[in-house]
Amino acid sequence: MSVLEVQYDSIDAVPEQFRELYSDQDGVAVLTGVSGIKTQTDIANLQEALRKERNDHRQVREAFNPFKDLNYEDVQSQLDRIPALEAAAEGKGATIDDALKQQLTAPLQRQIDGIARERDDFKGQFEQLQSSLLRRDLSDAVRTIATEMKVIGTAIPDVEMVAERYLERTEGGDFIVRADVRDITPGLDARGFLKEMQRLRPHWWPASEGGGSGGGGKGGGIDPAKNPFSAKGWNLTRQGEIIRGEGTEVAARMATAAGTTVGGARPKE
Repeated sequence: MSVLEVQYDSIDAVPEQFRELYSDQDGVAVLTGVSGIKTQTDIANLQEALRKERNDHRQVREAFNPFKDLNYEDVQSQLDRIPALEAAAEGKGATIDDALKQQLTAPLQRQIDGIARERDDFKGQFEQLQSSLLRRDLSDAVRTIATEMKVIGTAIPDVEMVAERYLERTEGGDFIVRADVRDITPGLDARGFLKEMQRLRPHWWPASEGGGSGGGGKGGGIDPAKNPFSAKGWNLTRQGEIIRGEGTEVAARMATAAGTTVGGARPKE
């Protein structure tokens, strides 16, 4: 039984029954049809990379060899003395005192700077954790109430996203509508927020829920009196709010349900 080579001088040199496993690379037939097979070129490249890394490491080690017996703290202490020595050489008494103080306080200052950096890192991590916990608690609270109020399951992520813009946590841990928002009564709790959302986001509820809660495919099935595109509830300002806040698709469905189009004329009673 002949031995199959990883590489041949040409594709014609490959046994005919195995040629489909080879591909031509710069005039050489290379085995590429078997997963995990490494060619001699791959091995050579890996060996060259390893050789270069070892050579670079050796050069760095040789460059620092004269300093191998130095102690970092001793070197740093000597560096801290340089300003004092320079001041002494120039005969500047006041500067000498300042330089000596700097020499004595430099190690402590480095420790303070290191602690400050760690403090800032921990502060950032703590704030990030607080933000994550706040979003989780808000999501849990709103999701629970939304489920009780029979919000459509697919609308829950949208409910959570909007709630993040409207609600804030009180010192007591409850969530209420922020004082600086528009369209919703400030100070309402999460349940009151969702009740007002039945007017602003009727497509979050199925059509059968009523009370201003539309659905039926985002806009269909809404009470005509609550539909700003209907003859009874015609309201150009509210139409614009829906287009900006909900999108033209929702607005178009509500308009169609009322017997008109977005930008069209007011339908008859």
